[in-house]
Amino acid sequence: MRTIAIAVMLTLIGCEGHQDEPAPPPPPAAKQPSRTAVADSDLRVMLAGLAAERACALFRGVFRGLRDPKRPDVVTGVFWIRGCKITHDGTKVTFRLSGNGWQWAAEEKSKAGATFTLQQYVRFAAELTIPGALDVAYDPKTHIASFWFTPSRTPEVEFDPVGGLDVDREGVWSSVLGALSSAFGASPEEQAEDEAENQGSKEMTKAFADGLSVTMDLCTGYPRFGLGRPRTGKMAPPDVGETRKVPVELQPEAVMIFGPQPAPKGFTARVHTDGPARVELACHDPGQVLARAYAEHGERPAVKTLAAKVIRGDGVLSIDRGVSCPVVFIARSISPSPVRLDWTRPKREAAVGPLVPCEK
Repeated sequence: MRTIAIAVMLTLIGCEGHQDEPAPPPPPAAKQPSRTAVADSDLRVMLAGLAAERACALFRGVFRGLRDPKRPDVVTGVFWIRGCKITHDGTKVTFRLSGNGWQWAAEEKSKAGATFTLQQYVRFAAELTIPGALDVAYDPKTHIASFWFTPSRTPEVEFDPVGGLDVDREGVWSSVLGALSSAFGASPEEQAEDEAENQGSKEMTKAFADGLSVTMDLCTGYPRFGLGRPRTGKMAPPDVGETRKVPVELQPEAVMIFGPQPAPKGFTARVHTDGPARVELACHDPGQVLARAYAEHGERPAVKTLAAKVIRGDGVLSIDRGVSCPVVFIARSISPSPVRLDWTRPKREAAVGPLVPCEK
């Protein structure tokens, strides 16, 4: 009986104590972030600023193929971007690119019974000022990230031929016309240089009028740099080194350089030519030494290479994995006649690896 009484008292005390303890208050509701158009705009400004800081690192030192004005699917020259500066205010930026290059020119004009022919590589120095806007986008379906630069007006181009032009004169009146032109301070060579400057400025303006883009497949980490602005979720079109549909034309005594590309997994170039050509793989620095000599003086010095061979028809040029330097692809003419070549590299070598999880 006593035991039962004690049990009842303990129960009552426990209940009474439980009733005296108030229930803990619920946690406060989390403050929601401000999701406004202004915040979205600020985010785009931040991303554009980060992109602007990295953009010059992407462009500086690049060897960009130049298409023939009359044959837009054929590469006949190279633009070496040596300098890059960017100023930006929000998403509005101004690109200033400078560099050297060379492009094959084949022009023929007749006047007063004389024919004037220009057939040579026009070596040049160029500076471009391109105001516009930076933008970024990501397509979750294709996992493609895009960085675009869209000009707000026509690029300003300063194009200066380097090294002079050699004009061949043919016809009965060629010597007379040449003498008269020289007397009035406009020799065929001077006229050709003026024409080259005019045409070069137009072509460079046209090439960069649609802006620049860097696209990357985040599933593989495969990047692609190009001119123009592909749609959201689309990679930039393939260029030299990615497709056989963009051949490179080598005139006698020519040299072409493309890249650079990272090669930690090795570098394999599958080459096809319709004539003999010497192809080389080299680190970026020796490639720039060769480019400087050719762009400024028309010289083709031998440089230290990672691999080299002469190919006629189909061949493979490769280096093993573990190369720490960015690699350029070099093609040299060794034929007295024009030679066309193309080369491709497996995407898996150029890709840095998955950056986001993707379904296979």
